[in-house]
Amino acid sequence: MTNWLQDLAFGFRLAFTGHRPWGRLAVTAVGIAVGVAVLLGAATVPNIHAARIERENVRNPVAAADTPGAGVLVANSHALQFGDSFIRGMQLRNMRGDAPVAPGLTRNPEPGEMVVSPALQELLRSPGGELLRPRLPAEVVGVIGEDGLTGPGELFFYVGSDSLSPLSDQVSAVLHHFGESGHFDAQLDADSQLVLLLSIAALLVPIVVYVAAAARLAEAARQRRLAAMRLVGATGRQVRRMAVGESLAGAVLGVALGWGLFALVRPVVEQVGTADLAIFSSDVRPVWSLALLITLGIPVLAAVVTTASLRGSIVEPLQVARRTSARPRKLAWRLVPVVAGLLGLAFIGLEGLSSTSGLRVFLVSVVLVLAGVPLVLPWCVERFAGRLGGGSTAWQLAVRRLQMTSGTAARSVSAIAVVVTGVIALQTLVASVGASAGDRVLGQDVDTSSVTIEAGLPEDPAAVQQSVRELQALNGVDVRSAELISYGNPEVDEYWTVHIADCAQIAALAVVTECADGDVFATTPRPGGERVAGATLQLLHSYYGGTDRPTPEQPTSWTVPGAVRPANATAQSGEVDVYVTPAAATGIPDSTRRVRIEVQLDPTAPPEVVEHVRNVAAAHLVEPTASGGHGSARTEPDRERDVALAAARLGLLAGALVVFALIGCSLFVSAAEQIQERRRPLAVLGAVGVPRRTMGWSLLLQNAVPMLVATALAAVTGLLMGVLVVVISQEDEIAFDVPGMLGLLAFAAIAVVVVTALSLPAARRATRPEGLRTE
Repeated sequence: MTNWLQDLAFGFRLAFTGHRPWGRLAVTAVGIAVGVAVLLGAATVPNIHAARIERENVRNPVAAADTPGAGVLVANSHALQFGDSFIRGMQLRNMRGDAPVAPGLTRNPEPGEMVVSPALQELLRSPGGELLRPRLPAEVVGVIGEDGLTGPGELFFYVGSDSLSPLSDQVSAVLHHFGESGHFDAQLDADSQLVLLLSIAALLVPIVVYVAAAARLAEAARQRRLAAMRLVGATGRQVRRMAVGESLAGAVLGVALGWGLFALVRPVVEQVGTADLAIFSSDVRPVWSLALLITLGIPVLAAVVTTASLRGSIVEPLQVARRTSARPRKLAWRLVPVVAGLLGLAFIGLEGLSSTSGLRVFLVSVVLVLAGVPLVLPWCVERFAGRLGGGSTAWQLAVRRLQMTSGTAARSVSAIAVVVTGVIALQTLVASVGASAGDRVLGQDVDTSSVTIEAGLPEDPAAVQQSVRELQALNGVDVRSAELISYGNPEVDEYWTVHIADCAQIAALAVVTECADGDVFATTPRPGGERVAGATLQLLHSYYGGTDRPTPEQPTSWTVPGAVRPANATAQSGEVDVYVTPAAATGIPDSTRRVRIEVQLDPTAPPEVVEHVRNVAAAHLVEPTASGGHGSARTEPDRERDVALAAARLGLLAGALVVFALIGCSLFVSAAEQIQERRRPLAVLGAVGVPRRTMGWSLLLQNAVPMLVATALAAVTGLLMGVLVVVISQEDEIAFDVPGMLGLLAFAAIAVVVVTALSLPAARRATRPEGLRTE
């Protein structure tokens, strides 16, 4: 044990000695530190997700078990749409003096008072919030605390009310406190889950690959030092332990710097991302088991990679000392992870992705493919460079250098090969989902030419006509129809829409030949389908306030009159539409009726006209919702999915920028290391008159050839993996994002040019005569 520790300590000291040790150690430590910080950030995702769910559950109002009126507080969930954002809130009514206080508040607001989130307060105070204020007319008396919000950018409010009834459908009576029961969780569809998992793998695997590559920086100098020790009598085990000690110096320092970098970045996360994606810095806490794995695993990974790289110098030390060519690499074992991963994806494609275990197999398969790319890349670079020859002086210098150090060249671009593979697969999946969706591409809105308003029936029927008149008076707005509707289900999971309108309105909604008060018309989506006449519907009660609605134990039923005439609706909903004139609708109670107004927008109307439409509806109708319009065709469930996909895209963009920056640094360090290793040959070339332009082209080709091989391998593997993922997602069409792929290739080309430009000054210095001196 003593000898073992002495060897480790000696290797640790080696990291701080030799030619320019601090520069080499700093580069290694900084590279590992950035990778550790990114991995620690990824380790916070489970805690961030859990904290978000917990915050949502904490403010969940709990319904009374038996008697709704026995609760001490009534809370009504409420939502407003402003532009493409949803503003959520709760209407609160204290029914006793000891009512529980909502999370984030010191007291519940009284009628006419409102407490808002900081983001909503900022929106209301901004010039753009002028159109929102009419829908939130209460006086703002405070700001919601952090424990009452899911994120710093959430648009949320509490408003006091004295008109809520415990008998209303969307009202919950709270007995003791908020969050006593109930569970909120974000459920994603299969496409969203695949996109998220693929994004995570595409970001984290390159980071691990980069950390492994960073542990091998200045490997040539390390191998020569250790090979010399092997020649003077050190055993193979001693050399391995010395190498481990030397690699641990950079790894341990990098881990410590990574934790420091994570601590510096953590406080500013609240300013990053959109309103839906912003998170509290207090929630950014790594899962302790993952943090421990990263803290201990990175040094272990560095030690394992370093030890594996010393196989040649330990077995054949003279080979390293003489700088001769290494033995050809074998391909068979390098293909095992890639083949295993692709077979796993193919198996899932055949069996289907139907369970949590299937998602785990999918993630493992993707990781195997991505982790296998850096194993195959050195063989590809070696074989490709080995077949090159001839050409200009610059070309021959570059080719010969690649043939001698193909492993170093492959490692410098291994991370970019992994990230390009993952991004191409993700681009293929997203493009295929968009192509299959047709006119809606992952959250992209459609039909911005109309707005549908739906609201509760006001007590004064004249309010409906007043809202129609004010809507018609708006510039760029045309009211197409205004009607009363009810929803009913004759069978389980089947709903019919009952339109209550006069003959003029029915003529606008459906093609009918004759109409008189008392008539009933109907359309069926399937010829010869459901029997409408005489059908009994269980009508759904309005989701708006009121104390006169029947209890659930006494549902409201309505029988369609026997004389039903066919109608050809101008726009069918896919279900049965029943058009009823007022005389035939006497059996439909007001508690089941809603108001629906269809508004057509002029294409030249400004986007804010939609907000004017919503303000008119809010002024006269009961809790209206307006869907459609410029940039706001999403529903709230669609918004939840789009938020998850936006998080994946934002994370992928941020992670890709970090990875690409690391790759550029890795390329530059690798090029600088090669120049340092070749300073004497370069000085000789400069002394005999080789032009500096030739040296510059040689450096460019040395960087370009491995990058070309890496991008080619990544493109083929990424496309193959992307096609298999599309098959798993069961999309109707396979599409390819050609512009996105070309963008990746353009970045690779730019990286090569930038790294070469940064390396030229060092190359010029190396060609000076003083480069011939010995160390």
